[in-house]
Order: sequence, then structure tokens, then C-alpha cells
Amino acid sequence: MGNSELYSRDPRSIPRTRLTQHELDEIMALHARFLNQDSGGRRASLKLTNLSYLDFSGRDLREADFTGSELKGARMAGSNLHSANMFAVDLRDADLSNAVLDQADLRGSSMRSTNLAHASLVEADLRAGRLYNRDSHGELKTVREKKSVTDLAAAILTGSDLSHAKMGDALIIETDMTDANLSGVNLERADMTASILTGANMERCDLSGANMTDVVLHGAVLTGARLNQTNLTGADLVCAVLDGVDFSQTDISLATFPKSLNDLDGDLPHLLKEHHAWVTSKGDVGARVELSRYVLTEQDFSSVNLSMANLSYSNFRDCHFERAHLIMADLSYCDLRGADLSYADLRGAGMTRANLTGANLTGARLGPVPMEGAIGREWSTNIQHARLVSAQFLGADLVAANFTGADLTDASLKGSDLSRAILTDAMLGGTDLREADLSGADLRGAVGLRRDGAA
Repeated sequence: MGNSELYSRDPRSIPRTRLTQHELDEIMALHARFLNQDSGGRRASLKLTNLSYLDFSGRDLREADFTGSELKGARMAGSNLHSANMFAVDLRDADLSNAVLDQADLRGSSMRSTNLAHASLVEADLRAGRLYNRDSHGELKTVREKKSVTDLAAAILTGSDLSHAKMGDALIIETDMTDANLSGVNLERADMTASILTGANMERCDLSGANMTDVVLHGAVLTGARLNQTNLTGADLVCAVLDGVDFSQTDISLATFPKSLNDLDGDLPHLLKEHHAWVTSKGDVGARVELSRYVLTEQDFSSVNLSMANLSYSNFRDCHFERAHLIMADLSYCDLRGADLSYADLRGAGMTRANLTGANLTGARLGPVPMEGAIGREWSTNIQHARLVSAQFLGADLVAANFTGADLTDASLKGSDLSRAILTDAMLGGTDLREADLSGADLRGAVGLRRDGAA
């Protein structure tokens, strides 16, 4: 039997006992007593039951047994399924957003189009599996003749934590894994065709034999990942962090990587001169520089005027931008690790998903730019979902800057002006905010903020 047949096998063909919401609630009450070790408690055994569209939201379902059950369209948002047995379960279209599935057994399960946004699946087992059941004589009988792969096609896994999960042979086609944590995950022979892995943490992943045709890896971190006979046809690795990745056993000829300086249409100093003329003349002379998708590491752009330049998706690691003019420049998805942007003018710049780990932005200006002809309106600097781990913003102007979802772990914002800044859902663990002005700042959903602002 081919893989396509395994993928298309209909889980509904297995007979299951249908439960009502009332019957489920009674079982859940006994399960709660079991977890609390109260008398009369009983572990929930829901093997080969039909639980489609029932409501499990926020339930404590630790160690429950759902083997072979149908949970299609079930509402399980925020539920705790730690160590649950979900072997060969049908979870198609279910809502498991923010659920805990750490160490759960999900082998052979169907999670096609399942919402797993921000779910935790640490050390979960998502390998292929074969379903058995006991007959009336206690004999093991095969329910599924062949092993079924875990099906995550078209699932939503944005921001989910799958660290150290077992996902070998899994079907992950056209799946949104933006910002997912896949560190240390075994993805051997997994089919990840056309999946979105933007910003995903894939450190030390084993991608041996995986099909990564047409995957998008913008800003993904693949440090130390293993790529042995991995299919990268059409894969977009522009601005992916590839430190320590060995491509010697993988064909990369059909993958997309950033361009080199040799691919520039002209001499870099001349292009910068033309751009300066274009900015200062308001477009009358010169030409806007286009430096998108290039490797420009360790270049010196100190005091250069790059305002309104298109620099997106380029690698500027360890570059010098001291006192550079980058007003309204597009730096989205750029690799700026270790770059020196001290006292640079970045007002109104677009820095969505830029990687500024360890960058120096001491005294930098990232405040808003007044919109010409629109009294009272301004264009704020956009740093949403950027990596700013251990970055230095000492004394920086960050007025009204948008840090939504940004990772500021161990960054120093000491003495910076964050008035009216947007820090919703930002990661602030270990962030130094001493003497920072946070008046009017939006800190809703920020994680790790200490009230004293100390590191």
C-alpha cells in the first residue's frame, strides 16, 4: 500500500460508540476525582468512542485514554492532555488552541485542519502507528492493517511548542508552523511540502530524508539541524539562520538562497551614492537602492543615508550602521545579528521579524515619523515579532514603537523612552527596563515583565 493510500484512509470507517455531552460530563467528573485521588474516581476510558463536536474546553484530561476515538470538530481549547493516550485519534477540524499535549501519544492520529495554535506538544509522540483492539475473548485484533502516519496537513501550529517531539514520517503538507518551536524534533522522512515555517525554531532538528519541497523558512533558525538527503526543491531559505548546517549530503541547487555582492546590478558605493541623491532630491535625480535578498555581512554603512531603501530579507550580520540614516527603510526579515546600529536614525522603519540578536542600538532613534499633510498622524516604527534577544537599547528613543510579539529576552532597554510603545505579547524575560519611560505603553499579554523593571 502506498503512502497516498495511507494518507487518505478514512478514520470514520472504524465503528465507534457515540456519547452525548451529558454522558461525557459524567465521565469527566469521575476523571476529576481520579486525578484528585478521591474515592470513587475513575480514569476516563474513551477508547473507540465518537466524541465529535463535544465540548472539552479547559478540562483537565491528563492521562485520559482516547485510543481510536473520533474527536472531529471537538472543542478542546485550553484543555490539559498531558500524557493522554490519543493513539490513532481523529482530531480533524478540532480546536486545540492553547491546549497542553506534552508527552501525549498521538501516533497515527489525524489532525488535518486542526487548530493547534500556541499549543504545547513537548515530547509528544507523532510517529506512525497501527491500531489494535481486543475481541470478546481478549485476543488482540488489528483494526487498521497498515500503520497510519500522523496527519497534520493544513493544521494550524502557529506559535506551538513541539520541542523534542517525535514526528518521523508525519504528513505536514501546507501546514502553518509560523513561530513554532521545533527544537530537537525528529522529522526524519516527514512530508512538509509547501508548509510555512517562518520564524520557526528548528535548532538541532533531524530533517534527514524529509520532503521540504516549496517550504518557506524566512527567519527560521536551523542552527545545528541535520539535513541528509533532504528534498529542498523550491525551498526558500532566504534569511534563515543556517549556522553549523552541513549541506554536503543534500542537493541545494533548486533551493532559494540570498544573492551575493557579485549579483548586484552595479558597484555598491555607486548605488549608495545614487540613493543619497534620490533621497535628498526627493526623487528628482538618482535612484532608490534595492538591496533585498542579498548577503552583505560585515559591510560598513556608517553614516550612510539609506532612508526609504528596500533592504528586506538581506543578511547584514555584524554590519556597521553607526549614525546611519534609515528613516522609513524596509528592514523586514533582515538578519542583523551583532550589527552596530548605535545612534542610527530608524524612525518609521519596517523591521517586522528582523533578527537583531545581540545588536547594538544604543541611542538609536526608533520613534515615529509625522505623516506629511496629515496633522496629528504619525508613522510608527514596526518591530513586530522581531528577535531582539540580548540587544542593547540603552537610552534609545522607542516612542510609540510597535514591539508586538517581539522577543526581548535579556535585552537592555535601560533608560530608553518607551512611552506609548506597543509591547503586547512581547517576551520580556530578563529584560532590563530600569529607568525606562513606560508611560502610556501597552503591556497586555507581555510575558516575564517584572514590576521593578529589573533584569
